[in-house]
Parts: sequence; C-alpha cells; structure tokens
Amino acid sequence: MASAALALGCTVGPALALAPSAGAAEPLTVQVHCVIPLDQPAVDGPQQITLEAPSEPVRPGDKVRIKVTLGGSPATSPLPFPGTPLTPSIQLVLSGGASGELTLQGPKMRVDIPGTPAQIVVPPYEGEVTVPLDAKGDIRIAPGKMVTSTAIFGDQITTCFPTAPAPPATTLRVDLSAKGVDGPSGNPGDPGAVPPAISGQASAQGPITLAESPVASVGEVAREAGRNGVDVVSRGEDDGDISGGTIVLIAGGALILLMAAVAMMYSWRRHSDDEW
Repeated sequence: MASAALALGCTVGPALALAPSAGAAEPLTVQVHCVIPLDQPAVDGPQQITLEAPSEPVRPGDKVRIKVTLGGSPATSPLPFPGTPLTPSIQLVLSGGASGELTLQGPKMRVDIPGTPAQIVVPPYEGEVTVPLDAKGDIRIAPGKMVTSTAIFGDQITTCFPTAPAPPATTLRVDLSAKGVDGPSGNPGDPGAVPPAISGQASAQGPITLAESPVASVGEVAREAGRNGVDVVSRGEDDGDISGGTIVLIAGGALILLMAAVAMMYSWRRHSDDEW
C-alpha cells in the first residue's frame, strides 16, 4: 500500500502544441502511462510539464542547464510519506539541428508525498546536458520518458512513458559561427597556427646574425638579440662561443703559470750550482 506513493506522473505524452521559441517556458499538458513497482497497476492520465532552456545561443560541445517543472501527477498515494528521498530524471528527445536522445539527471531531493486524493508534485529541478558536437542548427527539445527513484522500502523505480511522441517544449539556439578552431591563433588542430616563441629562441621575425668573428662580444650578442625581440638568456660553456674577456683571463692565467715555471727552473739551477 505504501508503495503506491511511487506512482509519480513524471513523464509526458502527446499534446496539441506548436513548437515554442528559444528558451520558452510554455507548459505542455500530455498523457502519461506510468509503470509502478511492487506489482501495482499502471496509472494513466494527464501530466503538465515545462522545459526551460537558455535563451542565448550556445555552441556545439557546450554544457547547458535545462530546468524541468512538473504539475501534479495523476497518480496518488493512499498514505502520506513526508520527507521521502527522491531522484528524478527525464529523457530529452532532440529534433531539428540534431537528433537522438539525451538524459537529464536531476538532483536527489526530499519530497513530501501526500495521501489521496491530493496530487503528488515533484519540485522543479535542473540538470546539465551537452550540446551534440554534430549539431547543424537550432535544436528542438521534446520531453520523453522519465524515471523516478524513490526511497520507500528500498529504492523503488517508477518509469513513465509517453503514449505518443510529444511535441517540442523548447528550442535551443545553436551558434555555428564559432564551431571548430579559429585561424592562426595558436589553437590546437589549426594547420596555420604559429607556435609561440620560447624565451631565448628566435621568433618569426628572422634569424639572429652574429658577428663574423669567431669570438663575438657579449654586448654584440645582447644588441643583436634586442633588435630581434629575443630575451637574452645566460648560457653555459656548451654554447661553443668564448667571449673576449674569457680569452684574456685564460691568457693571463697561462702567463702566470709560465712565469712560475721559469722561476722554479731558475731556482733549481741555482741550487744545483751551489752544491757543486
């Protein structure tokens, strides 16, 4: 008897309604056929449902939020069950710029299920879906099957089917001008993209020309790099170029070592002569 509360009229059926404009929130009154768990008899009757989509254009691949608002269900419960955990979901049937079905999953909520003859009303909820990547224009969205999980004596599933295809309840505007990657802006997948210059490397402005001398001064390198818009980065000895200052230091060190060697030789010769 308690499980009769699971007969939530959450799905939609046919209606005599025209396709609404983008983002419209006009309710549809449709016929539903709900299959109730625990071997209870099925329930038929009218169900009101409203779908609200964003009014601004979206792009293929974008994530959008759809709001679902339900009217009173044709199903009732013989007993009240306050604070019952409930998780709704609805199937969205696409037409126009895209085809197929998307499942919008609602959040887990607590619902006060009244006893008969009061109607059961699921509070409005929102869910997120992804615009198909192959969308070719504006997408019309019609409500389809809805599955409701209710925590009464365990998880009980109520599935409601439309008795006939429902008309669109809202339209999602799709902007195709921004589809795909842009021009040579460096976006992935663009054959004309120019990779950004790395600090210390030459950009597309042209190669850096150093002095023809085998030893280029640090100042010449810095000035040439500055004219080409390249950051001057300190480099180690692996670069192969030796500055003039480095050569002077090496020559000075070699000269000092040579003078020390001569002094030692002179001292040794003098010491040898004294012994004789």
